[in-house]
Amino acid sequence: MSLQFKRILAIGAHPDDIEYSCLGFLLKQKALGSTIFAYVASLGGKNDETSGLERKVESDAALTLNGFKKFYTPNNDFNYFEIEAEIRDLIRKFNIDCVLVHSPLDTHQDHRIVYDIALSAIRRTGLSLILYKSVSTTREFVPNLQVGVDIYMDLKIKTLFLHKSQQNKIYMQKSMIESFHTHYNIFEGSQKFYEVYTINSMLD
Repeated sequence: MSLQFKRILAIGAHPDDIEYSCLGFLLKQKALGSTIFAYVASLGGKNDETSGLERKVESDAALTLNGFKKFYTPNNDFNYFEIEAEIRDLIRKFNIDCVLVHSPLDTHQDHRIVYDIALSAIRRTGLSLILYKSVSTTREFVPNLQVGVDIYMDLKIKTLFLHKSQQNKIYMQKSMIESFHTHYNIFEGSQKFYEVYTINSMLD
């Protein structure tokens, strides 16, 4: 499936969500001429000891490395209406034509909340909505798009390693990052590493 967008807004519940799940797709779109905007809805989970300024500094470095325009929520309590208003403002201000966000089929409550907020923010806009898979997505997630990212894996790993406060997490180990990108229908493609998505186009 061939896709090309002019201005993409990628939304993540936490720092590193965007980089982990959809960096390859975003870089491919950027290479085609797209402008990429990243919105991070918190500076870490509520029970995360590393949440806060340190994670914002790491996120700034990671998103800047890839040439993305970045925006952050002004607080860390997942204020539904505040985040919805900010997403709407970004869509209008930058004339966004595609939004990437978490799937609701996720065991992490923050991911599900951000999906709900994003869905509300883009209703009646006619935007293309693409849902990405995260490390906590459930088995019910059934992708209808896989994107080969072999040429971006070295940069993706380098980007994720900039999130130094998270390096003790098992999913941040190089072997786990590679595994996350290899357990799909690799026999249907010619590459080793893939990102996978569910597309819900042109919402009413």
